[in-house]
Amino acid sequence: MPSITFGPIQSRRFGISLGVDLSPYKKQCNFDCVYCELQPVKAPESKTTSKFSEILPLDELLDSVKQSLKQHEEIDVLTITANGEPTLYPYLKEFIVGIKPYIPKKTKSLILSNGSLFGDKNIQEALKEFDIVKFSLDSVLQSSFKKIDRAHKGLMIDDIKDGIKSYANIRKNILICEVLVVKNINDNDKDMKLIADFLREIKVDRIDLGTIDRPPAYNVKAVDYDKLIELSKIFDGLFISLPQRKNINIEKLINLDDKEILNLLQRRPIAINEIENLFSKNSIERFQKLFNNGIIKIKNTGLIDFYTL
Repeated sequence: MPSITFGPIQSRRFGISLGVDLSPYKKQCNFDCVYCELQPVKAPESKTTSKFSEILPLDELLDSVKQSLKQHEEIDVLTITANGEPTLYPYLKEFIVGIKPYIPKKTKSLILSNGSLFGDKNIQEALKEFDIVKFSLDSVLQSSFKKIDRAHKGLMIDDIKDGIKSYANIRKNILICEVLVVKNINDNDKDMKLIADFLREIKVDRIDLGTIDRPPAYNVKAVDYDKLIELSKIFDGLFISLPQRKNINIEKLINLDDKEILNLLQRRPIAINEIENLFSKNSIERFQKLFNNGIIKIKNTGLIDFYTL
């Protein structure tokens, strides 16, 4: 059987992460996202499912994770994921409650989900046990949702939104949303504006806006970094994190004066770990000076430090 735990690895947004796979046997998911790096389930099985058909025994899962935590104490997050959708695992609450006493004090528990089952009361009880809940939301339009997430029959985006909202209203932990942009599907102002409006309504702590960065299972394309920057402007007032740009074009770095920086922060907080990818050296020095003078502040939200007003 493949390993239940993996890593630790350096996560772009969460630090050093030790992963836990709740479905090590095979892919078991209620979505068949076009951008997923996991290959789709082969016929005659359905590409999506409403429940795990092969279930990892709870005691085996707990024993494996306990052993890994003994070996890797210096981690920032214990990341619960799956070769599919982790909230389909029937013993999710029992697992997180059982493993909590063994998680190092400085380590956060994180679950990565597609958010499709957040309206289920049992799932909500499990989610409340995590330090951080991160869900994906690629469209709130049924037409785009069908094209990009290819959900199991009967899953409708309006119902999923209701479920996410229901959990957001009762949660006391950190809630983060990932929006993944796919070229010619949801890379438009209409899709992004509707997502932004919904995320404002439920008051997420942070939004991770990104695009395809691993080979996808289907023939779809990423958008370029400049397009992500353009779309990010739609999320005015929200704490939004962009991926690190690998190849920085020095000529395209933005130069801002103090007034322009303040105008920008009025619309969108800027993650400190991203400013080198966006702004000139002179602008970065201005950010620091404005902070030193108490004109702007640093706020940690969703485990990332942001410059904000």
